[in-house]
Amino acid sequence: MESNVRKQLTDALLKDLSSKENKKLRKTLQSAQPHMLILDDLNFINNTVSKLIERGRITKDVKVAELDDDSLKKARTIAKKYQDSYIKRHKKIPEGANDIENTLGGQRLRKSFPANWKKVRAGEAFILSSFDQLRKCKQEIVSQFVKTTEKNMKKITSSVDRGHGGGDGVAVSGVQIAKGMGKVDKAFGEDEKAKKQFASEFQTFLKDAFDTGELDPDIQQDLLNIQIKYEQIVTPSGNVSASYVPFVTFQDKYTNRVTDRAREVAVKKLMETFFKKIGAGELASMEGSSSLRDKMIATAIAPLVSVKIKGAKVKVDPKIDPKKIKMKTRGKAASSNKSKTTGSLKMNKKKNAAPTKKVTKATQSGFSIAAILGTINAKLPDTVANNMGAPGLEYRTGRFAGSARAVDVIQTPKGFPSIGYTYQKNPYQTFESGFAQGDPFRDPRVVIEKSIREIAAEMAIGRLFTRRL
Repeated sequence: MESNVRKQLTDALLKDLSSKENKKLRKTLQSAQPHMLILDDLNFINNTVSKLIERGRITKDVKVAELDDDSLKKARTIAKKYQDSYIKRHKKIPEGANDIENTLGGQRLRKSFPANWKKVRAGEAFILSSFDQLRKCKQEIVSQFVKTTEKNMKKITSSVDRGHGGGDGVAVSGVQIAKGMGKVDKAFGEDEKAKKQFASEFQTFLKDAFDTGELDPDIQQDLLNIQIKYEQIVTPSGNVSASYVPFVTFQDKYTNRVTDRAREVAVKKLMETFFKKIGAGELASMEGSSSLRDKMIATAIAPLVSVKIKGAKVKVDPKIDPKKIKMKTRGKAASSNKSKTTGSLKMNKKKNAAPTKKVTKATQSGFSIAAILGTINAKLPDTVANNMGAPGLEYRTGRFAGSARAVDVIQTPKGFPSIGYTYQKNPYQTFESGFAQGDPFRDPRVVIEKSIREIAAEMAIGRLFTRRL
């Protein structure tokens, strides 16, 4: 029965990764309100124009204004106008000030994505009320800087995509993966030990794929981010959460639909491999957890798939004790020893199978040495951003927080993890003690090491060491 349940879960997970589900989710995300637009630069304008000229789709005399810092300020002013419209129509507190913080979208970002919330507060990202408003904003920005015929303009604006997944957001394929992660998590119920072991196995799987060249660092980071943040994206039942704010950037469609699409395919292919390991019984957490055998059918699988037994009508009540699950039947149910049973068929459990794979632990937390690096990097930018502030380094552009990165993890002779990290040393290293503007409060190492220790504490890792490389 266990192998059948694993297969049913795998089938459900693979279905979530299908092209049909991708199209369905794309429509769902486009209808979501609100959206956050990230405007870091205007490269999408010149990229689109040059590629359309190369393909002979527009005339070579199309004039594009020089795009500099002032141009970006003008574009952000246009986006701010659309955000002000959203604030006016969607303030959560009617009598409150005309501020983005008083909207539902603003409150969601502030709670779940602090680094991106700071970009909104800094005027580098904007909350718009809908995907359609993003389209209008895009057209207005392009028209501000490109002077050409109406015919050319229509081709240019239609070739600029509103691509999901900018900043800390995820692409549509990422939402598909998040749904799968949610279902696996629900299958384990309240078995926290099994959840930690599963997380460790997934991170080790990604590291192995990286070591063998099957995925690049960016894809590895994307998948680790999804694993950590999936609860902010989908509900336990696998639907897109009503509180999820999709992140969008403007891109020329040739990058969005060719380069990014190829990356999505690579990510989904890798996840298919991992999900198939569940059905094959290759994960120690799946084999060794009583949650899989006793809780999965009652709490997770029943809403997704139907358990079919010849001649039987099966009803699963999620409120009953899984150990006492019975299936009421009409007629007869066949068993492997040819005996016949009528009335009720009681499910017999097998004894716990011994884990097939030993997980090397860095500490008693259940996280492997290999897993620590990926988990810390997935959370480090947001955690550093949260910890910045006077009298230490203050958050302005996000470049410093985004540059902090754990590079290696080694094990000390006594078995403790020692984490080596780095950051963008030009211009921030000047604040380290011993350098030109050395300041014990503004020393970049202080906020980074504090952040690493906070993340490690969430992983139940006790003693550890840090090294600035």
